Amino acid sequence: MFYVTVMQSPMHHQMTLEELLYGDDNKPAVIASNESNTRTYEVKWVSSRFSKDFNISHLIGKLAKFNESVAELRKQDRASLYRTFLVPKRSGGLRRIDAPNPELMAALRQLKAILEVDFRALYHTSAFAYVKKRCTVDAVKRHQRNGSRWFGKLDLKDFFGSTTIEFVMSMLSMIFPFSVVAQSRAGNQELRTALELAFLNGGLPQGTPISPLVTNLMMIPIDFKLNKALGNLDGQKFIYTRYADDFLITSEFRFDIRSVEKLVTDTLKDFGAPFTVNASKTRFGSSSGRNWNLGIMLNKDNEITVGHKNKRRLQSMLHSYIMSKNRGEGWDKNDVQVLQGTISYYRMIEKKNIDAIIAHINEKTGKDVMGLIRSDLSGSPCPGHAPEPTPPLWERNR
Repeated sequence: MFYVTVMQSPMHHQMTLEELLYGDDNKPAVIASNESNTRTYEVKWVSSRFSKDFNISHLIGKLAKFNESVAELRKQDRASLYRTFLVPKRSGGLRRIDAPNPELMAALRQLKAILEVDFRALYHTSAFAYVKKRCTVDAVKRHQRNGSRWFGKLDLKDFFGSTTIEFVMSMLSMIFPFSVVAQSRAGNQELRTALELAFLNGGLPQGTPISPLVTNLMMIPIDFKLNKALGNLDGQKFIYTRYADDFLITSEFRFDIRSVEKLVTDTLKDFGAPFTVNASKTRFGSSSGRNWNLGIMLNKDNEITVGHKNKRRLQSMLHSYIMSKNRGEGWDKNDVQVLQGTISYYRMIEKKNIDAIIAHINEKTGKDVMGLIRSDLSGSPCPGHAPEPTPPLWERNR
């Protein structure tokens, strides 16, 4: 079987009886452009409908040219091309990050562009991590639209580090147009050689621009199979989304999480995946409890929220920021950027409530907090506020 992923057609407005009878055609024909939505087909062979726009010889030639351009880079010790450091995980512990040096980074970005532009890489509609115009909020909204009340959360063990070039090639051999390229000996070799540059110590490093793309591509058949099977499992409809190695599987009704976990484990095994479910991290609960998913909450009222604690924390941050300005101290620019990013993210989730918090701070302090933030980041005085001098470091430290 082969898998073909295309952009999903726009949804069209369905004519009502009144419109048919009275000719009211003022409503737009297209009501949703679905710019980020895709549809994956499972086919026995790839028809001309999908293959007519691809020049396979050109794709192989593009890979060969890339491989030739990075031949010297490939000769170098791979580990020496990375800078390794650890960052804290939200769930606790440390995550290893392998950041490529500028030369390797440029090469991996070039390869990423070839896969995205020339191969027109798209991802399954259930994949939400590292995909343009998709984010954590979009993933949770899909469960919200279903009115899901029960939530199963599964995590893959060592997802990136366990992924091998052999597994990636085996999956791409089923995914058009990579499958056609891989059919010829020359194409298979050029594709393998190009992708091998993205690996470190036998796995995909976290910290490169191409690792997320590779994982989303290789997971298309698995995402397809799981999404299809969960559409009707034991007579029950489930919603499935994946954010990198985090699976969120939900339903309106209570379900057996172990049965769902077994389906995921069996599907991974069927495809020969080198990773599996980390059973110790499997979670199950309802929206009546502390229902956090991907850092946000879908509460008992089926509303997406950042949570009361986060909103109180934001209010304290805004107040502290204003008080620092009043003392003439100001914040480091990086801290202001973090504050602005937090506000933007929270407003994306619950705009009305965050705007109310900002309005409350403005009224309480007599300041325009958003204007001050813009001023700090642009380096220009905020309209309506005279620039406040920053005392020397030795005075601030008294």
